[in-house]
Amino acid sequence: MEQIIFVISMLALGVALVTFFGMILNDGLRGVLNFSRKPVKFMTGSFLVYIVAFAVYILISVK
Repeated sequence: MEQIIFVISMLALGVALVTFFGMILNDGLRGVLNFSRKPVKFMTGSFLVYIVAFAVYILISVK
């Protein structure tokens, strides 16, 4: 169970970082900070999934 949650959190982080770097290369920093765009919402959502999944992983592994 721990490994599955860890893999999900790392995949979410990877998706967020790839989206971030892709947007930096295409649109610059202004494009990343424009929260009305769909990729920014996707990046933010995947980063939130990373935070939640990693917190759950830490709580499970402490037991």
